[in-house]
Amino acid sequence: MAIDFPSHEYGSLSPLAAAAYEQMQATARLVRVALQLEWTIFTRFIVGVIVITLLTVVYLLFTLRKARQPLIIWERLNKPIIKLFRPWIFGRLLAKADPYAESIDLRVATFSKGFCTGFMRDHKRNRNPFKSIHATALATFAETIGGLAITSTLGKKDRAILTSLKMEYKKKARGLLTASADFTPPQYTAGRQEVQTVVVIKDRMLDTVAIGHFDWAVDTKED
Repeated sequence: MAIDFPSHEYGSLSPLAAAAYEQMQATARLVRVALQLEWTIFTRFIVGVIVITLLTVVYLLFTLRKARQPLIIWERLNKPIIKLFRPWIFGRLLAKADPYAESIDLRVATFSKGFCTGFMRDHKRNRNPFKSIHATALATFAETIGGLAITSTLGKKDRAILTSLKMEYKKKARGLLTASADFTPPQYTAGRQEVQTVVVIKDRMLDTVAIGHFDWAVDTKED
């Protein structure tokens, strides 16, 4: 940004022109220093945000790895910046608690008491010989989403065990799939009781590709 004049021309400039030239040189240097300073501050800010975010993610993965109430974990991940990575972090914690669920690469999208939705990508490892998503992958997807919907209504000491399942396959499943479960819990009493959940799986065209019916044995304990 500096403006250079040949020395023989600069020497022939009038005092006013020489002063103007020096002012332009000083302004150019000031602008260059200001830009360098602003870029340095911006870079440090970005690096600081990234480092803090990574440290927070590592801390949450470590502290929540043994937590037994999925809804509480989901709500604790509802923090600025961290919320952007919540599906991935929750997916990693879910895979730690249920390793088999990791095989289908599902992600939870929304989660509240008695309600859960998630999505599953179409991977080659999940396909059958007919180039559609395998029936067992769909069953695992539905069972995981339905299980989360149920466990979100249970206490810390309560347990839900799957006792039976029935899958209705409506059409070949391809592409990105979504599953949803809306569970209204009964009036729980101490002891064992049977409950049911229904999970609907849809494709990108919002066509129903499968419906899962699950029976659960719920053991509840008095607080």
